[in-house]
Amino acid sequence: MNTSRVYLLALATCAVAACAEGPVGRPDTGGEGREARVTLSINAVPEAPGTSDTRAVTDAVEEGTGPGYKVTDFWVLQFTGTTDDAMLATAPRYYTMSEFETNGSVISVILPPGGKTYRYVLLANTHNATLDDGGLRNVATLGALKNVSLPIQKVEDMYNDGNGDDLLMNGFIDVIGGSVPGSLACDLYRNVAKFTLQLINSPGSGVTITSVQLCNVPDRLSYADQLLTTVSPRAGFINLLPVDTFDPPLEPNPSEQPTLARLLHYYLPRNCQGINPGVEQPHQKNLDAPTQATYVQIMGQLANGTPLRYRFYPGANTTTDFNIEPNYHYLLPVAFNGAGGSGDSRVENLGQVNLADANSYIINPLPIGQQTTYGVPVAERVNDFWNKTIGEGNAISPATQWVAEVIWQDRGGSRLIDFCSSTGTVTPGNTSFAGTGSGRFYFKPAGPGVKGNVLIGVRKSGETTYLWSWHLWITDYNPDEAPSSWQADKFAYNVPGGNVHHYTGGWWATSTYNNKFIMDRNLGAASADRAQGVANTRGLYYQFGRKDPFPATNSPYAPVTLYDITGATGPTIPITVNKSSFEGAVKDPARFYATGSGGGDWLLTNPYHDALWNNPSTWNPISTTGKSFFDPCPPGWKLPVIGTWDEFTHNNVNNPGSGASGYNENGFNAGWEFYLDNVLKNAYAYQPAAGYRYANSGSTNGERLEGYLWTATPDGSAHGRMFWTYYTTAKQDRTARGNGSTARCVQE
Repeated sequence: MNTSRVYLLALATCAVAACAEGPVGRPDTGGEGREARVTLSINAVPEAPGTSDTRAVTDAVEEGTGPGYKVTDFWVLQFTGTTDDAMLATAPRYYTMSEFETNGSVISVILPPGGKTYRYVLLANTHNATLDDGGLRNVATLGALKNVSLPIQKVEDMYNDGNGDDLLMNGFIDVIGGSVPGSLACDLYRNVAKFTLQLINSPGSGVTITSVQLCNVPDRLSYADQLLTTVSPRAGFINLLPVDTFDPPLEPNPSEQPTLARLLHYYLPRNCQGINPGVEQPHQKNLDAPTQATYVQIMGQLANGTPLRYRFYPGANTTTDFNIEPNYHYLLPVAFNGAGGSGDSRVENLGQVNLADANSYIINPLPIGQQTTYGVPVAERVNDFWNKTIGEGNAISPATQWVAEVIWQDRGGSRLIDFCSSTGTVTPGNTSFAGTGSGRFYFKPAGPGVKGNVLIGVRKSGETTYLWSWHLWITDYNPDEAPSSWQADKFAYNVPGGNVHHYTGGWWATSTYNNKFIMDRNLGAASADRAQGVANTRGLYYQFGRKDPFPATNSPYAPVTLYDITGATGPTIPITVNKSSFEGAVKDPARFYATGSGGGDWLLTNPYHDALWNNPSTWNPISTTGKSFFDPCPPGWKLPVIGTWDEFTHNNVNNPGSGASGYNENGFNAGWEFYLDNVLKNAYAYQPAAGYRYANSGSTNGERLEGYLWTATPDGSAHGRMFWTYYTTAKQDRTARGNGSTARCVQE
């Protein structure tokens, strides 16, 4: 990467005392453990320097006198000790600055008896005289106060006005019993760090900067941050998207002199993710960075439209530190001198991605004008299958001409993908991709806002049956950014667009699933959020052993319409009440083979030893991870095995009920919640009541009443094992292979 060194600077400022006054309590008795009046002075502590490997830049230094340090009101909470179990000594007291100043800077306090130390905690600029926000009303102990926080969903939530002024501040005073102090002084620290991003697009860089995002930002801002040591309790993390979109984009400066820096100012909650030792150079900092460390994502593109993604991690230095601490000012200067080198972990060229050999792919759209070109290998799957079956002349030779086309997409009104050349060129009006031999077909998402599912088939030119087919899951969810390992007693981990989970019991307690994660949603689902309803969380259905998905049929609850590549209504899912050979299912991947009254398997005969999803030995080499050649999960993921949900069959279950937190039978958001943490119960896995496509007829049954999740584990020749939820039931059971049920993928 030809960018200049990245520097992180916490600008030092000078302290200044801000005198404050307040209402008078009961008369001073002069005794220990009794109420007394004391004079209080409040000192706003300036920003502290955060790193040593910095350089001077032009930016206003905040010295504690600006509006960001103004105190308009504060609470005083007095505790009978300094440990987490210390109780409130008296009811919390609220002061406005106007009252405080009028009454001579005096407050009422409870003095500690001899031999004890009381802690007085100040929370400034809450603008809340009733303690309603963030659970402060119910605080009874010092430990409880540490866990009270303000929810964060956007940048503006971290300050109280549109200018970033009037910031929350906090501090505490420890008073030792045995004397009656005449005055107290409290240092107040801002609850957030200030972060300034300095961008310079140097002459001739060839890079246009289009957007800036802050990622892995904690979704909680602690009220009493100074009581915390390193990492504050967090419910989760969010991406602030977009923090800044450049309109017009930041182009390279054509002049001979570098342009003046564009400065962008933000605020960030505490997020201390530790030290990553062994990194010597800034361009190596991103290697094995902590999964939940805060970072800046900068999107750009070259003159030919090739998208670039840069990621930079603030911290106390440019190499090993991943800690964001409140009341520090971090400055990140980035100068773009070129696209970046291949050895720089901070830059990623997103122009073309040659996808691995698989049956489905997760596709994440990029911002406007920056879509990645994806290449799907064709001959690998086609030839591996047809050369190891009866063949029928369906293998691809170097001279074979073939066509890739959209069989269906599940969103209408516009395209979800465009077929394109290997360099990303899109021909207007294209509806297919023509290829030859062992080449790839290429496509890109049609735009930044597209989401949905697409089934693509490849057939020989002039023929109507397919050689193979692939499922594209277009979503902002990216479980591939899961951490490399999990932490004890932490079961949900933030990834772009959602979470990944790990469970307890069964295989999770063995090497089978050690340090592996499971997706938070069903394969093909638009969301994992119960509030989005069954239609958006159910995902797609699969017959046991088949790699291709099926949407729901039209139903009273959630009618389903399929579309062609242009977004026009047209394709349907044909249902044949007749069993099929496996070769027939490959040739006609969108056809649902119903079993009629006989139930059982959708296959006429199964030549693969009843193990289609259990790594049949016909295809060699056998996967070292146990993933089948016919597995419908994306690269790096596979169908789970029976035992995955052992813990959910007897523990950590949200009991059924009529409200939103229960099963909510036949409701918009019907389904079960399985708590991942049976102590705090603040993280759960949601299984929607997606129902199933009935093996006998292919129609959707049980929607908003029951849910099924397939495993790869067979159960005889006619059944497969699954996890089943019903109104009063959650158990691992078996069901007919001909049923179309949902699936959730676990890491390989």
